[in-house]
Amino acid sequence: MAAPVATKEARRGRQKPLAQYSETICGLNASILPAVVLSTVTFYLLRYVVQPLFGPDEYYIDEEFHVPQARHYCRAAFHKWDPKITTLPGLYLLSSTVLVPFMKIYDTILSLFGVLDHDVFHGNDPCSLVALRAVNAVGAPAFLYYAFYRCQLLLFLNENKKTMIPKWSCVFLALSVATFPVIYAPYSMLYYTDAWATASVFLWYSSHLSNETNFLVKIIFGGFSVLCRQTNIAWLVFASIIDVCHCAEQCFPKIKNSVSICSYIQATIIEFYHCCSIKNKHKSKKLIDFFQKCLRVTFPNVIVILSFFSFVVLLNNGDIVVGDRRAHIPRFHPMQLCYFVVFVLAFSLPWLLSQAYFSQTSNSVSKHFNLAKAFHEIHNNTSKVLVVTLLIIISGLVYFNTIAHPYLLADNRHYTFYVWRLLFSPGKPVFLRYLPVPLYACGLWLVNRTLIQSSIAYRLAYWIVTPLILCAQFLLEPRYFVVPYLMYRLHSNKQFTNSHTFKAAFIEFIAYQVFNFVIMRVFLYSPFVSSMDNTGRMDRFTW
Repeated sequence: MAAPVATKEARRGRQKPLAQYSETICGLNASILPAVVLSTVTFYLLRYVVQPLFGPDEYYIDEEFHVPQARHYCRAAFHKWDPKITTLPGLYLLSSTVLVPFMKIYDTILSLFGVLDHDVFHGNDPCSLVALRAVNAVGAPAFLYYAFYRCQLLLFLNENKKTMIPKWSCVFLALSVATFPVIYAPYSMLYYTDAWATASVFLWYSSHLSNETNFLVKIIFGGFSVLCRQTNIAWLVFASIIDVCHCAEQCFPKIKNSVSICSYIQATIIEFYHCCSIKNKHKSKKLIDFFQKCLRVTFPNVIVILSFFSFVVLLNNGDIVVGDRRAHIPRFHPMQLCYFVVFVLAFSLPWLLSQAYFSQTSNSVSKHFNLAKAFHEIHNNTSKVLVVTLLIIISGLVYFNTIAHPYLLADNRHYTFYVWRLLFSPGKPVFLRYLPVPLYACGLWLVNRTLIQSSIAYRLAYWIVTPLILCAQFLLEPRYFVVPYLMYRLHSNKQFTNSHTFKAAFIEFIAYQVFNFVIMRVFLYSPFVSSMDNTGRMDRFTW
């Protein structure tokens, strides 16, 4: 009797548990084992490669603010706060919560076996510099891998239940994200907020995508993500916009028939106008049903969003940053979107070129996006008009909005300092700043073209949130581009029916490791005498 019941449930489209899809590959746990290996490798690099080149209390740039603040939290001195720190205390709370109990248990076990005496036990510092760095090295890449891998599976389960995912493609795509050069080398081996700020977003997003996750867990993960970096609140808004759009599509089916963002918005406005202007019980019931559905699916995000804005308005004088406010005043900076698309093109180049190459060498034609097909479409008159329009608008932005934060001009430890000095410094010919304009225009067009395979709701939310995050940032900082880029990659590559996905994912992973090797080698073995002060200390190059 059990077999027919199971068959009926399968026919009804009952969703299989996520574990059935992610449990094993060739007998290995695909979601856990790579994360453990990644933690081990990163900790080994920290302990035996990075740490020996630093003194026991030798900080790297912003560590001089982060490490002392974390030690205050380890001593439960939560009232002490360094006014130079701009982010909320998510990383410090995590570090103290993990390290203090762990070191006490560890030292207790050793003392029971007579390895440590009483004085040494009380003299140990649970939040030493290497221990704090280990919080990033052991935790952030592993959790980022796990969360991104799970997000891929959840998006697949939600949108295409009939096609089996090439799991190795998921594994290598997630490994590429977990070792993404801008946050992995060297920031995952230093005590910086970037690695956990990125991992926390995708931990929250994986819980958000799962229907099985308790709403309280979603609130906790969302709150932790915002505590790691305030701008992460925008991604909760992003997910809420998508959920609201999906609710509108369910309640008003005409909206779902839209073929573009403009027609989607137009159809939505028309439907809501009819509901509000016509006294019809059926229409009113639809509107009430819509609001009930929206509240039900967005409730965890709304709680976090309202809590955050209450903090900003009531406790932080209306300012998003919590310290060093003079150096972090929001400024309208639309050129950041142009710099972002160059960042996207640079880091997705291994993937795009691999897909283009394999599509050309294969007899089968891919149904999904590929680079050659996308550029061929520029010959379309509409695309030509769009690109020309973008060229004109971006040229105007370059003329009026090529601005530089004082930190960018003064700090020669970052690669952006040299790029800016090479192309945009006042002593350089003016035409140099216009040379990348075609790249900006093609990049914006290509990113938008790549996202066409995603839902209109996603594209609408993405093009609302990404400019909102980037164009308010005065400082040009590649690390600000990481989460928007990874969200773009997650949704633009969620179709796994392409037979060449694994090869492209593997090539991208190898390319990223070569990039990491070069960045780490320069960071570790090419120090220079600091020009920031007259102490003669050594500095290192990084992002």
